[in-house]
Amino acid sequence: MGAEMRETVLCSIPTRGRYDTTLHLAIASVITQTRKVDKLIIFDDNDEPRDLRQNQVYQYLFQMMDAKGINWEFVFAEKKGQHFSHQRANMMGYDWVWRIDDDTIAEPDVLEKLLAVTGPKVGAVGGAILTPPLFNHTNASGKIEDINTSANLQWNYITHTQSIDHLHCSFIYRAGIQDYDLSLSRVAHREETLFTYGLKKRGYEILITPCVTWHLKNKEGGIREGQREMFEHDERIFLLRDKTIVVLDNGLGDHIVFKHVLKDIKDPVVFSCYPDIVPGGSIGEAQTLIGDLTPYNIYMKMDAWNWKGSLEDAFRKLYIGETI
Repeated sequence: MGAEMRETVLCSIPTRGRYDTTLHLAIASVITQTRKVDKLIIFDDNDEPRDLRQNQVYQYLFQMMDAKGINWEFVFAEKKGQHFSHQRANMMGYDWVWRIDDDTIAEPDVLEKLLAVTGPKVGAVGGAILTPPLFNHTNASGKIEDINTSANLQWNYITHTQSIDHLHCSFIYRAGIQDYDLSLSRVAHREETLFTYGLKKRGYEILITPCVTWHLKNKEGGIREGQREMFEHDERIFLLRDKTIVVLDNGLGDHIVFKHVLKDIKDPVVFSCYPDIVPGGSIGEAQTLIGDLTPYNIYMKMDAWNWKGSLEDAFRKLYIGETI
């Protein structure tokens, strides 16, 4: 038998407001990994992007990546929030994506240890996410129902590999299986929780394993620039996490096709244009709850997927997804 194929890993770092504080630390921690990434992409979500090739510190980092043979790229982001950048990385054709916040420092063995516990039924793996000064979080839990009453297991040192419901901050995940929820606001509150819990609902294991990434929680930039209304909007969506939101902002024929799919969707919350065909709330109500309905546009999804199958199967992929 031939040698087993090496799975590819893309490292994704969305950044906003942290050119001069922590971004360079995050990049340096990727460079020094014992398991080299196949590519590093920095998604620049700043309102006024800067050419960091003119910055001496970043020049050193770029030269180090070139010397180590690490493929790297800066790309302009949509300025809609980090979840849009994560979704772009998700669909770039790599086996795994390692998502790193721009205010984190991964210890050198993190990627190696995360990959060591992957397997065909594993959807995502995370390690300890520690914020100095350290605090011993008691009553910690990895269950989704405890998220508002208990600390996250990742906030302490992890002693053994175990299965949980969702992950926080930084982790690796199996790419191209679960979409990020693009209906969230620019701050993307709960985006990683919704994403990894979505993988679990598709039948994949979500694991934590011993390794450490330091989360500096920089006071400027990123999610800290959001307004209260953004967090409240995202929390309303999070509360529907065990439901499947369906938005049919399309034609009569599309509704008729979708009827064949509806019976197979678990706990749907439906908004439609033709409630006599597919009963549900109005599109106006969907806009009030979600805001931007673009992520539910089936034809945009089919274009992004380079879809060759039927409309019915496209609806199945969007609302039910591929299972293992």
